[in-house]
Amino acid sequence: MNRYGIDPRLQRREWRLIALLFVIMVLKGVLWSVAFPLWQGPDEDDHFAVIQFVAEMGRLPDEGDEFLPDEVTLSREIADVGRLDYNPEQRQAFSNSATGPNEAEFAALSPQTRTTFDLGTVGKLMHATPLYYILAAPVYNLFDGGTLLDRAFVQRLFAVLVSSPIVIVAYLITRHLFPRRAAMRLTIPTLVAFHPMITEISAVVSVDGLFFVLYSLAIYIGLLIISDGLTRKVAVWFGVVFVVGFLIKPTMNGFAPLIALIVLYDWSRAGDRSSWRGWLRVPKGSRRRAVLWNTLLMGVIVVIPALWWVQRSLRLNGDPLYFNPVEKGHRVLENPFYDYGFWQHMVDYYQSVFGGLFVTWWAHFGWIDTPLPPWVYTLLRVLTFVAMAGVIALFVRYWRGNRPIRSHLTPLIPWFFLALSVILPVIMIQYYDLTFWRSYGVGRGLQGRYWLTTVVPMLTFFVVGLLAWLPRKWHPPAHVVLRVAMIVFNIMALLGYIVPRYYL
Repeated sequence: MNRYGIDPRLQRREWRLIALLFVIMVLKGVLWSVAFPLWQGPDEDDHFAVIQFVAEMGRLPDEGDEFLPDEVTLSREIADVGRLDYNPEQRQAFSNSATGPNEAEFAALSPQTRTTFDLGTVGKLMHATPLYYILAAPVYNLFDGGTLLDRAFVQRLFAVLVSSPIVIVAYLITRHLFPRRAAMRLTIPTLVAFHPMITEISAVVSVDGLFFVLYSLAIYIGLLIISDGLTRKVAVWFGVVFVVGFLIKPTMNGFAPLIALIVLYDWSRAGDRSSWRGWLRVPKGSRRRAVLWNTLLMGVIVVIPALWWVQRSLRLNGDPLYFNPVEKGHRVLENPFYDYGFWQHMVDYYQSVFGGLFVTWWAHFGWIDTPLPPWVYTLLRVLTFVAMAGVIALFVRYWRGNRPIRSHLTPLIPWFFLALSVILPVIMIQYYDLTFWRSYGVGRGLQGRYWLTTVVPMLTFFVVGLLAWLPRKWHPPAHVVLRVAMIVFNIMALLGYIVPRYYL
């Protein structure tokens, strides 16, 4: 038996299934990559532009390097990016219609335009955190003799490969949470692998897919700290994962409050909690001392690279973390207004969570908004509310158990942590959105893809909540239904809406 009490033969069988699921996710990602016309992924042209700059110029963009390569600017015009409103009769580039095919026009772009910036189109990600682009640039160089479509597809394939390990992390998390429920350990990774928006984001040129993997890995490490304590090995792993995620996308800093709470929890249980003095005491040779030193080690790993980025971002962006699209002229505000109170903003913001945000979390494709039928989103909302009620019912049943309340706290801690990992990003972006509004008179909002960082715990709660309403004997067929339904959902989105939208 391993540490989770799982039979080694069953463990090997599960790993083979997860490996198969990983291969399927890669192949599926390639199909979706082929289906999406050029630059229809979120910020895809901006991401590619930075990769191209690093690969072609051999350095990171610096002061004055704020424009897209002319090749990308010209290709945006050819691809009709942002110019076609959604209409079933209108087709995007590459289709046999009035707007395409345009493959020959992409191939005819001069190679010199890769390194010229005369058209002066501001690239909003040229001064973004650079690690993903550094990793992708050598792949670009391997195929730099190809046309723009060739090089873009290679970058999409790279994104698929680095995004697909999320199914492995999903398995690690569910194995930790459900050591006695093998069906859960297959169902949740399957739902993650075939989630339509995860599939789309992972199949275009974007940093998001790899970022989801790293954020999910940070959640798994947090669960390990809760169960095993903050060891030196875990501290190093978390520090590395956090830094890599932070240098790919600064929103990783949203995990900092969660890890701080976990470390405080580990500190608290490692010593005397009878008084404030006892809570602060660090006896020599105690586990608290190990927690202290491991926390400092983790901090050193995180702080040095983070400070490098902060000083660089302050120099380039005038902000410690982000490129400001308003100050840099990328976003022109029309009719801003500032009389938006905190409470009104909060009401509107949280109404949007189950409105547009919920829709874009599940399935709402392309930069020109290719939706599914309204009934699909209505059904998903109903199922989500049923699952939420099921989770609450389980919590109430657990809390009303015969054991003393104190004995209930420890097994609930991982679930509180997962719940916070879901809720905290929404709260933090709400605060950020309100500060942006107060500064510029307009909000940024929370796109569904920003919330996909917590797709594993969200789908875990989704499955647990739905199963809570069923007798235990119905759970096996329910797992089959959930897996098949998500696979069908993915295929329906691709063949029923994305392909017809662009090609038929």
